[in-house]
Amino acid sequence: MLPQFSQTVTLYREEPEGIRRQVLEGCFYSWQIQQTEQEYGVRQQTKFLLVIPGSCDIRPGDRVFDGVGPETVDWETFLPVSLPGLSQVAYVKPCYFGSVLCHTEAGRR
Repeated sequence: MLPQFSQTVTLYREEPEGIRRQVLEGCFYSWQIQQTEQEYGVRQQTKFLLVIPGSCDIRPGDRVFDGVGPETVDWETFLPVSLPGLSQVAYVKPCYFGSVLCHTEAGRR
């Protein structure tokens, strides 16, 4: 089954002048919380895949919120570990069909 590009996400980026917020519609966003036990404790991270049709200015370190997110956030406390549906981008991959950009993928594995 092909993913439905009908979801809305909100991208956040920390910049010198403040937090940049951008709402994107027509995306595919799938996320899950994964916990792993390690010798020093339990580690929790949000694995996810975000697919955005066409081109998008998204970078590693940006944060993705499931749906329309708050207008303002405190970057220090707006963390995936404390808010389900919030993820932090680890990789970005533009995907081409021949020489035409089809979509942009971002995620954390």
